[in-house]
Amino acid sequence: MKKNLNIILFWGALWGITEATLGYVLHIFSIPLPGLPGLLMFPVAFVFMHRVYDSTQEPISVVQIALVAACIKLTDLFFGGLMTIYVINPALSLIIEALAVTLVFNFVKKNQRSISFLDSFAMGWLWRGMLLGYMFVISKFSLPAGLVTSGWGVALRFWILESFFNAILIRGYLALSENRKSLNPSPALSWLLLIIAIVIQRVI
Repeated sequence: MKKNLNIILFWGALWGITEATLGYVLHIFSIPLPGLPGLLMFPVAFVFMHRVYDSTQEPISVVQIALVAACIKLTDLFFGGLMTIYVINPALSLIIEALAVTLVFNFVKKNQRSISFLDSFAMGWLWRGMLLGYMFVISKFSLPAGLVTSGWGVALRFWILESFFNAILIRGYLALSENRKSLNPSPALSWLLLIIAIVIQRVI
């Protein structure tokens, strides 16, 4: 991680900023349009995960930027105002997303081929399946787990339908980013962006 620290901090901070801003807006609009955050936020997160992997060529860097983004979210624990579970769940979701993407990246790298539509679908299907499993467990302890307590329709839409639409968006991004150059941010920029991300997380 040390040799790629600047890259990891940069993309992790950008992910954290996006979660705090775009994610916040999409969750407001999810009231009249259920499922909107899940439909758009994972493909956006994939952009950051793909860019860091493209820069480092190390699948584990995907998990590392997720840890940075999750830690930015977890700063809310130090200031109160929210139930702990409402802070932990979104942060954990980012890590689960990264684990699923890392598994697919490892598989693709091992087989020396490009990411297919099925791979794109599998990433969404895997992390959503893991998250639903986690939600099922915490629901047994009477903790908020709307994805599994709101009926099979909600769970299946989240797991299958949103994964399918995510795959379409991810394939579109990959087609447009084939010739994009890797980014090597400076230490100053990376740390500054991390500080900005933490401030934005606190303000919004």
